[in-house]
Amino acid sequence: MEHIVNKKIFKYRYFVFLFAVSLIIAPIISFAGDAVKKIKLTELNTLLESSKGKVVILDLWATWCPPCRKEIPGFINLYKKYKDKGLEIIGVAFDENGQEAVPPFMKAMGINYQVYLDGGDIARKYDLQAYPTTIVYGKDGKVASKHVGYVSEKEFEDEINNLLKK
Repeated sequence: MEHIVNKKIFKYRYFVFLFAVSLIIAPIISFAGDAVKKIKLTELNTLLESSKGKVVILDLWATWCPPCRKEIPGFINLYKKYKDKGLEIIGVAFDENGQEAVPPFMKAMGINYQVYLDGGDIARKYDLQAYPTTIVYGKDGKVASKHVGYVSEKEFEDEINNLLKK
């Protein structure tokens, strides 16, 4: 009888140990799997086309860019506030080491919208000359505005509100 009890205690302790280890390792494993997909211009165009009927903010940025870092919290707030009212935000990161730099940056910043890595052919289409460059699309799918450099959350919010009314 004592042998059976010891065996049950061992199994219980073993289960608790494995569970504790899985809690420690799970964030590391899931973090490693948080790869950000590269997006080509054709895929981006398809994504934008499928977002017709919504106001879309397309943010072209990089993790090392101070104005980009300053702008992102505003996008996080705007997405929380307007995602159910017809706003879509798409970020395209232009980091050379994007697979290593972007996922931990997204996690640290708490980015809650779609982010992709540049597939190599997006910069030319948007005549990208500085970061951040942000293109705002109206619900009709047409470019409503293009901003080069930092823009405040309030300015974007005013623009979003106007476009959502149209």
